Amino acid sequence: MDVSAMAPFSNVACPICGELTRVKCEFGPYTLVRRHAVGGMSMVFAARDHTLDREVAVKILSEGFSANERRIAAFEEEARITASFSHPNVVRVLKTGRAFGYFYIAMEFVPGGHFEQKIRDQGKIPELETLPLAIEVAQGLKAAHAAGLIHRDVKPGNILLDAMGHAKLVDFGLALVTQGGKAQATEIWATPYYVPPETVEGYTEDFRSDIYAFGATLYHALSGKPSCGEESMATNVLREAKKRVVPLHVADPSISVETCRIVERAMAYNPNDRFRSYDEMIANLSSVLRHLKSGRPGIAESAMLRRTAKKRQERIIVVAGVLAVVLVSGIVLSRMNRPQPEITVVTAPPDEIAPLPVMPDTSVEIMKSYREARAAVETKDFEKAARKFIMLHKDPAVQEPTRSWAGVEAVLAAFLDGRTSDARKQARATLNHLRSLAHNSKELGDECIATLEALGQLPPLAPPKPDFAATGASGVIVCMLAGLKNWEQGMLDQAVAWFTLADAVTLPANDQWAAIYQGLARDHLADYQILSGALFASLPTDSAGCETARSQLETVPGRLKTRGRAQFNVRALRLDLARQAKLLGTAKPVSPDPP
Repeated sequence: MDVSAMAPFSNVACPICGELTRVKCEFGPYTLVRRHAVGGMSMVFAARDHTLDREVAVKILSEGFSANERRIAAFEEEARITASFSHPNVVRVLKTGRAFGYFYIAMEFVPGGHFEQKIRDQGKIPELETLPLAIEVAQGLKAAHAAGLIHRDVKPGNILLDAMGHAKLVDFGLALVTQGGKAQATEIWATPYYVPPETVEGYTEDFRSDIYAFGATLYHALSGKPSCGEESMATNVLREAKKRVVPLHVADPSISVETCRIVERAMAYNPNDRFRSYDEMIANLSSVLRHLKSGRPGIAESAMLRRTAKKRQERIIVVAGVLAVVLVSGIVLSRMNRPQPEITVVTAPPDEIAPLPVMPDTSVEIMKSYREARAAVETKDFEKAARKFIMLHKDPAVQEPTRSWAGVEAVLAAFLDGRTSDARKQARATLNHLRSLAHNSKELGDECIATLEALGQLPPLAPPKPDFAATGASGVIVCMLAGLKNWEQGMLDQAVAWFTLADAVTLPANDQWAAIYQGLARDHLADYQILSGALFASLPTDSAGCETARSQLETVPGRLKTRGRAQFNVRALRLDLARQAKLLGTAKPVSPDPP
């Protein structure tokens, strides 16, 4: 059997006896034993180290990324920076290497699972259990910060628990090496639930960005639900969600006031309002933990007493207010006829969070332009979106794969605007750019490149085969490109299969931006129901039928959600009805254009 094309740990059946066998299990000195976790760019396996006879975790970069030198460099950087410092609350890197064309990192195996699974199993984690873990994670983050790193993806899934229940921070794949304590990312790869506001906005990040994500992680653990329920990576949606976080003491009143204050300060929208150092945060967490362990009423019980006293005070104020109103009413009635001096009421301006500073950095402008282009797609201003995507695609300062994706999204925007010739022209420009790259852009995927090439050809793209694997954002984009080509050529039935598949793709957290295009696929499916209805099936055979069809057709443009072919089909039917009415000798000819 030729298993050279198989992925690591693939289960293949013998063609003769049918027995299943795992292939590509030997990675250097390690033997893969079982799949442990799957991420957006890699897979993690539990493995056996035969040299030292111990269990290790082997993280293998996915095939598409293993062929991309820039991703390999980032993967190697992850290993290097994680190994650059040692701390009991950070997973230790053991070795890096290649096998079967895949790049891998071997690290210590942490057997206790991750914090996210613990939250799922228990619903929410009690304070006395959460706070010791929080202190350990904060100490790990402090060590990373001292080494000049910010993690950039702190979340429950990246906090592992060892056999004794102690926390270990893992996955520095998105980490940035800071310069002067600050760093600027050129791409956003983060989880919407925990990503800090400044990352969403494309501003400079520092250790306080990790503190925000850490605070959001504690919020999730203590309350049992994320602070931000929004999964979209659209900037305007996330920005508003981050501003409207329900305070922890409202989400779960049983949590002590002091713990709530720590979490809410860590999650302050403005970085200047967060903790000024990890030492400060650790000191606060340790103080609350000591009080909780002591059982003194200074924390949990006093919080309940304060809430009870506050409610009692509020009732007293209400009663006093009623009495005051009665008393004042009598005074007012006695003085109603007296001339009153004019009173000017001055209202203090509301407190506002100071806006984050805009950094004069090229990458900030690039990210801002990309957000504006995506926002234009969301509002269906496709002409504006195409223009901005093309500018990004032509800008040599835009790094890969962002520059290539901008070219692809420019093609989509032109198609969605009904400008088929412009879409094909942009597809050629994007292909020329891809061919000019030294290693091509494997992150777009072979299917995406093949679909771009097919856009310039006359035959429609055949419906997807049953084994067509559409996964993640790339899968959605491929399906949309194929569907829009067929749609604009008038092959609606062939287009529908692609739009249906685009809508069915499950998107991981990092690919939520592609949900915009899934919504547009649903728009085309809705219009297909109209365009394939009885009104468009055949022309009437009598004068009354022409008049009825004309009347029904007048309501269609307002119901359509897409442009291009859908609007063209309406205009074509209007002309056909006019000709048919004329042929039938209708006394009242049907106008070829709407009044």
